[in-house]
Amino acid sequence: MRAALDAMLDVPTDSSDYGVHAPIAVELFLLDDAAVAKANARHLDCAGPTNILSFPGGTDAPGVLLLSLDTLQRECLLYGQDPSEHAIRLLAHGMGHLCGLDHSPVMDDLCEQFMDAAWAALCGEEA
Repeated sequence: MRAALDAMLDVPTDSSDYGVHAPIAVELFLLDDAAVAKANARHLDCAGPTNILSFPGGTDAPGVLLLSLDTLQRECLLYGQDPSEHAIRLLAHGMGHLCGLDHSPVMDDLCEQFMDAAWAALCGEEA
């Protein structure tokens, strides 16, 4: 997952297509549903777990991603996806939020760029 995130951090996000800035770094925490539900309630006032939570950093602080491994496993069964494929999708989605984007076609496009970069890095290809 580290290699995937590092590749995502190398995707140019400040172009006119996106106009956002990726965090300087990302801290990833792999948690269970209970821990993610607690963070979700504390920081977002939402009940229950979710698949990934994103907390943007600053100019000198890394962004933080909290990924629920329990939810990842459930969603893989629900969507019929390979765990690696779904994990990359969730990391890309979290990166979109770390860049300051909300759900939109622009975020979807950037997430595709993040996923492409991650798979290229993991498969030893150039993006």
